[in-house]
Amino acid sequence: MKKLVLSAAVAVMGMIGMNAQNVNTEALQIGARAGYNMSNLRGDTPEGLDTKSLSGFHAGLFVEVPVSERFSIQPEVMYSTQGAKTEGEFLGVNGSTELKTQYLNVPVLAKFYIADGFNIQAGPQIGFLTGAEYESKVGSISTTVDDATDGMKGTDFGLLLGAGYKSPMGLTIDARYNLGLSNVYDEDSEMFENVGTDNDFKNGVFQVGIGYQF
Repeated sequence: MKKLVLSAAVAVMGMIGMNAQNVNTEALQIGARAGYNMSNLRGDTPEGLDTKSLSGFHAGLFVEVPVSERFSIQPEVMYSTQGAKTEGEFLGVNGSTELKTQYLNVPVLAKFYIADGFNIQAGPQIGFLTGAEYESKVGSISTTVDDATDGMKGTDFGLLLGAGYKSPMGLTIDARYNLGLSNVYDEDSEMFENVGTDNDFKNGVFQVGIGYQF
């Protein structure tokens, strides 16, 4: 885990260093951001079960690195609560499941300003799993796993896409979608062996956030 975090930090610094000669260091702006998550898991569930979204939140810090008048690089570190739930009939019995996960997400965004304050954003993201809880109910039988990290992969790779606005006073508002590209479940674990037909599920998180740049 520490090696992965270090690798992500080195990658961020490398991208910034490649453009250092074009950066006005006095224009660097550190900011804080927080907002709402609506998360789900994209995958093939067993017949009779449907996935449902979960509400959550994200919060963290970012730094905007201007490269030109209309282009910036913005690395971030965000704590994010995600997951999904299923409802329906399983083996002839009504039931439901709920998976709650927590990630430390590290995106590196390219920001293109298309008009005064208005921008579009895109970039890769790596997420580090910090926690997972799982609950299931089939008929009258309930099961709770307070620490379900053994059944999950420790890292999640994705693509972040979005748009935002930054006011002259430094207030920001953004709408984004985290498109997960890797399976969140550990194929070698038997903890979630009956989750789906092939246990290949990817994160999908819609986010709306408000921030302030100092």
